[in-house]
Amino acid sequence: MLCQISNSEGPQEGKGRQGRTSSTDLDMDIAGLPSDILVEVTASIATRSATPLSDIVNLRQSCKVFRDATAARKVGRCMAVHREWRLHWWDKARFLSVLRRCATSGNPEASYILGLEEFCNRRREASGLRHLLQAMEHGHAAAAYMIGMITLHDSLRSPGGAEQALERLDCFSSAPASAGPSRTRRGMASVRREAVSVMRRLTLRRWRMAEPPTPCANPWCGKVESKTAEAWDGDGDDERWFCSRTCWWKHEYCNFIDKI
Repeated sequence: MLCQISNSEGPQEGKGRQGRTSSTDLDMDIAGLPSDILVEVTASIATRSATPLSDIVNLRQSCKVFRDATAARKVGRCMAVHREWRLHWWDKARFLSVLRRCATSGNPEASYILGLEEFCNRRREASGLRHLLQAMEHGHAAAAYMIGMITLHDSLRSPGGAEQALERLDCFSSAPASAGPSRTRRGMASVRREAVSVMRRLTLRRWRMAEPPTPCANPWCGKVESKTAEAWDGDGDDERWFCSRTCWWKHEYCNFIDKI
């Protein structure tokens, strides 16, 4: 336990007959540390631990100063909630409670998972999109991707919303011109894999395609250009040529639906 700081300088007077530091003295030593240092230590554990929730609970129970430190917003913001997926199956109510507390502290991953839970499982679309937007505003790429996919999914039912969907997706995929198309594809593949992974873990319901996108009139649109290890989705697909960003994103939408 972090509160049990060892004393390697040997016996000291005033520390008991055996020269041991009492628990009261230890608490006083830790209490003398600046609060921001204690919060940084606790936030580091929440970020790096393989079992962050368990470790933070144990730390909270160890002494008063760390109990106060664990209550800091920064700790909730840094909590590696994606390492606590087992709670989703063992104790979903607790898992959601942890997500809500962390999301309130500004944790983008918590907002992302909670947003998909609300949207996909609880059918609370407004609440789900609000959480996803919050995650996107904190720089969560998969949340931005999912907002784009959701908007594109809905726009296929009601033409006219496609432009809004494309704007969201273009904002997500924007990269410096110097990055090149292969870097953009690699980034897209990574984000898609993350989105697919969470969707598969979170719900057993298959997200059905609203309706197949209308085929492009250009016979060359979507045709394979070349075979490469750095293909569109990084999974061995071929590079394809598209005549417009609309066709490009519709292909990505079908690819995503197929994988979940």
